[in-house]
Amino acid sequence: MRALIAFTSLLLAGAACPAFAQDAEPSGLPDGSHSETAVSASEENAPSDNAEMAHGEKPVTLIANVGNGGFPISTDNAQAQAFFDNGIELMMAFAHDEATAAMAEAVRLAPECAMCRWGHALSMGPSLNYGRDAEERKEAYAEVMEARRLAKGTVTDRENALIDALALRYRPKGEVEARDKAYAERMAELAARWPDDDRVQVLAADALMVASDWDAPDMSRPIALLEPVLARNPDDTGAIHFYIHATEIAGEPGKAEAHADRLDAMRVQASHLVHMPSHTWYWVGRYADAAAANKRAVQIGEHQAMLLPPDAEGGVWKIPYHAHNVIFGLGGALMSNDSRTALMLGRPLVEYSQDQTDGSPIRQLLSAAGYFALARFEDPKVVLALPEPKLPYLAAARHYARGEALAFLGDADGVRAEIEAIPASIEPQGEGSYKNAPEQMLAITRAVLTGRVAMMEDRPRDAAAAFAEAAMIEETEDFGQFSDPPAFWYPVRRDYALALQAAGDSEGALREARKTLEIRPLDPVASKLSADIEAGG
Repeated sequence: MRALIAFTSLLLAGAACPAFAQDAEPSGLPDGSHSETAVSASEENAPSDNAEMAHGEKPVTLIANVGNGGFPISTDNAQAQAFFDNGIELMMAFAHDEATAAMAEAVRLAPECAMCRWGHALSMGPSLNYGRDAEERKEAYAEVMEARRLAKGTVTDRENALIDALALRYRPKGEVEARDKAYAERMAELAARWPDDDRVQVLAADALMVASDWDAPDMSRPIALLEPVLARNPDDTGAIHFYIHATEIAGEPGKAEAHADRLDAMRVQASHLVHMPSHTWYWVGRYADAAAANKRAVQIGEHQAMLLPPDAEGGVWKIPYHAHNVIFGLGGALMSNDSRTALMLGRPLVEYSQDQTDGSPIRQLLSAAGYFALARFEDPKVVLALPEPKLPYLAAARHYARGEALAFLGDADGVRAEIEAIPASIEPQGEGSYKNAPEQMLAITRAVLTGRVAMMEDRPRDAAAAFAEAAMIEETEDFGQFSDPPAFWYPVRRDYALALQAAGDSEGALREARKTLEIRPLDPVASKLSADIEAGG
């Protein structure tokens, strides 16, 4: 189940394709900053658009309405406390570099503040979406050691315990995975020591999730820590954020539905928090809501991109999480039949992707969502006029889109030509759990188009066989769990059900429709088919 968040992980580093990368430093914006928060219209809230400081650096300012989670620390400097609180808020919102900048400002304002140093070190560490190798941890280790030195006689017992725990994560010896586990277990001990301290519980839950393999059983401890926090403080944005992830990975997304609704109602201006409810909504069948949440998150990124230099390479696509928001929004829009949102998100993705010359097969596979959107909703003539992308897996996605357009136009021979143009394999895959996924996508698209031709030619049994083949591949662990939302835009099993119905096999059609609903709750096509058959239609 680690794969359920792998989509975020795979696309976060702004590479040539709009994509994300696990354990990679974000490529960020051209000036070296990375932002996924909204830029306020007011000057005082703008994170990077103020006057230059004396040394040519832009001032760090507080960013409003990005969540909550700050807590009092041992300092008499009110400004340092404010930036520390903002840093915690930004960390909980996964605004990674803004969090580090805020914590660095707290250190600048109060260099003798041990907890400011702790916060700065914490912000430089790994998260659910970014790992940190041994080299990247050196600066954080130096900072936490300085925090330990400054802590003597100046901090509370709890603060001292937090500093000592964080030192385990950054110590220079041992594999980073072992260091993360040591930190997580120490944080679990602190959570047991201070069971009513919401911040310790949330930090411990985060640490346990980062150190886990993201399997369902691993989520029992984070969930147990977060539920009392949410009972006491249902508006805790960090607790909601991690609870949504934990329940999704555990295969129990419905447990977070009320919390996702609450987070959405808060209307924060951190794009990742705006996006987060969709991780729950998609998996409980609220596809339209998932699309709407990501549409809002995308608009936040586009607003921020307005402050980039006109010649900024990649533009909005280099803003961390923007591509993830786009593609997750497409997942919801395609499943909910929302053509307007799908085209609004899909057209720019295709336009950006088709000219790229570098991108891994996985990144290309995920970026193919734009072509799926156009295949589903764009004017077929527009789809048939799309230029061929330079990258091979995207070129295959274009052939699939052309095949769907030709099927709509009733051109069976044209669809056959597009099937032949989709290769069975493109290039050897590298290491990794999901190395076969790009080749599997090729097989799915070929089989789906084969089924389309068979249906056009009134051969429903042949169509059922083709759709069954595609569904079997789509539902394998390799393909079915490596991305979130699923990499292929709809559950092909519903077409298998429709083909069986066309062949006169109502019993088989109902069986497959019900199986579809187990995979994608409230799938509109399978729901209608199931209802029609049960009603005798």
